[in-house]
Amino acid sequence: MRLPTARKVNLVAELSALLKDAEIAIAASYQGIPVSELTSLRRTLGGSGVQMRVVKNTLLRRAANDVGRGEFAVLADGPTAIMVGSDPVETSRVVMQYRREHATSPFQVRNAVIGSEMVSTAYIEDLATVPPRDVLLSRIAGNLTSKVAELAGLLQATTREFAGLIDARATQLEAG
Repeated sequence: MRLPTARKVNLVAELSALLKDAEIAIAASYQGIPVSELTSLRRTLGGSGVQMRVVKNTLLRRAANDVGRGEFAVLADGPTAIMVGSDPVETSRVVMQYRREHATSPFQVRNAVIGSEMVSTAYIEDLATVPPRDVLLSRIAGNLTSKVAELAGLLQATTREFAGLIDARATQLEAG
């Protein structure tokens, strides 16, 4: 039986801390990507609050089990780069945007875990098309205010028509 090295213990602790509060973890194949492109990817992801780690599968499994998030262990399949974020939509958007911009790159999203559910690449692609939170909120607010304004207009029209009916009846009674 081999004892873990201090370096591996530190890596597992680092991964455990990363996975503990993660809302989304995306696994990708990274082999064949030049170091400069990998550095560019890390920089792009880091600017959006997404952390990327190239991990050994055994260490990822151990870290996932240590924090009680065994679903993340499923991501450990072959050479793995894991991208972890707190906002599933923003994380998906940044990763898939990078993928679109570097279509000839060997970088491939394999699967992901959102919350405690395993999802496919197609799901991540769909999630990346969801508008940002502030846009969704403004759309909801706009739809609500337009319906309220429509209701107010209908109520005013009904009141105006009723007043017109009373005037017409009064005129009719005066004439008759």
